[in-house]
Amino acid sequence: MLFKIQFTDLLSREEIINLNNDKILIMEENITEGNFLTFTDIKPLENQLVELSDTQMVIMSGIADVYMAQLGI
Repeated sequence: MLFKIQFTDLLSREEIINLNNDKILIMEENITEGNFLTFTDIKPLENQLVELSDTQMVIMSGIADVYMAQLGI
């Protein structure tokens, strides 16, 4: 989901960023209609792939531990 929030100055910009630290800032617009920050709560694909790889390594390590325990090593 996207969240677009208007800001007026650098102080309000920083406050908005701090209040939305659980989201990812994906765009800043400074246009005639105003200044806007756009956040998302969806992680970028690169981050999702890293997490998937880390999870896969934990699973593989667990399987190796079980296999070695079965062999008595």
